[in-house]
Amino acid sequence: MNDVSTQTAAANAAAAIRRLSGLPADGIHVAVDPGVGDGFRVWAAGNELHVEASGAGAAVAGYAAFARRTGAAHVSRFGTRPVDRELPADVVIERRAQLDLRIAYNLTVSGYTTPYFDWAQWEAELDLLAASGVNAAHVTLGQELVYLETFTRFGYSEEEILRWLGPPSHQPWLWLNSIQSFGQGTTRALVEKRAELGRRVIRRMHELDIAPIFPGCSGIVPPKFGERNEGCLVVPQGLWFVDVAGPERPDWLDTTSDEYAAVAETFYTTQRSAFGTCGMWAVDLLHEGGKTGGVGLAEAAWGVQRAMIAVNPDSTWVLQGWIGNPRRELLEAIDLSRVLVLDLTGEAADADGGFLDAKWALGILPNYGGRTVLYGDLAAVTAVPKRWTAATEPSRLVGLTNMAEGVGNNPVLWDLFSDLAWAEDEIPLGPWLDDWTAARYGAVDDHARAAWQTLMETAFGPWRHDNAGATSAETQHAMAGNAVDPADPGKGLASGGPLAAMTAADPTLETFAMPYASTDSVIAAVPSMLANQASMVGPRALPYSEDALIPALRNLLIAADSLRTKGFEYDLVDVARQVADDAARAGLRFIAEAAEAKDLDAYDQRAAEYLELIDAQEAVLRTNEHFLLGRWLDDARAWGSTEEEGTYLVEEAKRLLTSWGYADAAFLVDYGNRGWAGLVGDYYHSRWSTWLAQIREVLTGEATTPIDWYRFADQWIRHDSQYPSHSHGDLKTAAMTVLEIAERLTSAK
Repeated sequence: MNDVSTQTAAANAAAAIRRLSGLPADGIHVAVDPGVGDGFRVWAAGNELHVEASGAGAAVAGYAAFARRTGAAHVSRFGTRPVDRELPADVVIERRAQLDLRIAYNLTVSGYTTPYFDWAQWEAELDLLAASGVNAAHVTLGQELVYLETFTRFGYSEEEILRWLGPPSHQPWLWLNSIQSFGQGTTRALVEKRAELGRRVIRRMHELDIAPIFPGCSGIVPPKFGERNEGCLVVPQGLWFVDVAGPERPDWLDTTSDEYAAVAETFYTTQRSAFGTCGMWAVDLLHEGGKTGGVGLAEAAWGVQRAMIAVNPDSTWVLQGWIGNPRRELLEAIDLSRVLVLDLTGEAADADGGFLDAKWALGILPNYGGRTVLYGDLAAVTAVPKRWTAATEPSRLVGLTNMAEGVGNNPVLWDLFSDLAWAEDEIPLGPWLDDWTAARYGAVDDHARAAWQTLMETAFGPWRHDNAGATSAETQHAMAGNAVDPADPGKGLASGGPLAAMTAADPTLETFAMPYASTDSVIAAVPSMLANQASMVGPRALPYSEDALIPALRNLLIAADSLRTKGFEYDLVDVARQVADDAARAGLRFIAEAAEAKDLDAYDQRAAEYLELIDAQEAVLRTNEHFLLGRWLDDARAWGSTEEEGTYLVEEAKRLLTSWGYADAAFLVDYGNRGWAGLVGDYYHSRWSTWLAQIREVLTGEATTPIDWYRFADQWIRHDSQYPSHSHGDLKTAAMTVLEIAERLTSAK
């Protein structure tokens, strides 16, 4: 790096630090020297910040480390606090990276978290990535332009490809070879706007030393490709999961063929022209199902890699270690010196043979669907450095990767995992958490510390995984369009459903149990006396008692008298939300007991308490901008070039969080559920109130009509209700109401 480029890198870092810290430009001094190794050294003098680092990204990470360790400021998701006190002159923070790569994002993040980000949101996100030490990240934003311009050269009209691409909220699953032609597709105007923002995001990534990982050419093609391009082998892929469940997958073009080579050359040339040179491409063959139609997997894999090498001889093929992939025959067929495997859960590398001689990154998958739930085994994360300090660890471990499906949650877990990049040994969790909370809250507080002690022992403690993967057959049945009889909620539904069929078709999908999946909200579940999990996957029981988080909420409410930072307010809302979710399990159990006893007075009381709890959760969520459905929907609407398009984008944004898709995607119902104001107070509340009223009619002997829950969801999605996109209400009052109701429910007999 010459003097000009080091000066530019220093300026890029200083600009990001200024945005994060609020310090004046002349109070930030950054020197970039690649010769110091991958790391940083940070100190203050005369209330001015001094940073020496190997690059722009490392410099930003250095500021973040200094800010937290000194408590002078904080950089964190939902809790960045600018410098608000004198910078200490007696502290020097120096770190060197332990692993070369620190990778961000599951491809699904671009659906569950960022599909409708504007530049301001992306700028803040990229600053956070740099501060977290991230130096590579998946990018799908705007990449649909590549498909559009590629396939219009192979016999398709622009209108056909736009329809095939689907809306931004669901496009990640086209890149993952799972769905196609979703909803009404997209528009040329939207593709162009997203591509322009994508280019801006990629430029900033380069400025902050974050290498983009682009989606590569996997061989998927639009319908009837073989008819329009004679002589090629096109293999229908059937349904998403093992041809027994889900929407129809896109067809696959034989990647050993000349036709694929021609498509790939057009794809990569178009991509380079639109977004610049890429060194890493993500492609997964047979992701969550799929078939090669008689083509050898080894040959198919070599065809994919050959196309990458043709456009960039130094390219790296990025593969996911997930549900049995990448398979041994694939790895044995390709040049492993040009491969990086992302071990999504950090366990596949330990399986028989691991990833052979391929480089790999150790991952965590702490979130599914972008759900809001307190979750993460913090002690297990702190012990991760043993993986690279132990003599038995495979030598090809080169990186870390946070593969959460959505990142709008659990900032403590994000920050702790990010700190592993610089950890030479196991991180002492207690002192780390003391530093983190003091910096996030702007002060040391005994009650906040006590609250986090409780959280470490419960929601953020070791999780039991013995019941992972269990699912409510009733939920699957109901959302497939089959009505649920409230008089006998479990009738005929004791077994079966998409998950059972998928596992029967391919026993290897037992791993679909979603390792380390957290429980999610009963409030968000399709109503049932037996409801214990909103989504199809994950454990159905809490690993702690239903009242276990109440002491944490009590302590945070006491701390609220003196703590006022954005990070504290977010955490107070989040804990109150979880306390309500946990108490709902007790509330539903009491409803079921009253209904079984046919005690109408008790039933009415319990039903009223349950709805009161939902209302209380809604009220506390309204007090924070990060828990608002209205904000998500406003962001979606803003991307529309016409009123009609804006309405369509809003509907698909709502669909992702509720029914997920259309009737053919019933197994994903509520997979992306959220504890967000609007969803809780309107959609979830209306489902429960409708169902509870019908159960009452059953108890009084009145005639009832079974509820079609898919139709219920679809009507809500299409209804143009307005939801607040700005916070309102008094946080402490709302949280105290949640506490009072939760205490009453969980202590009742």
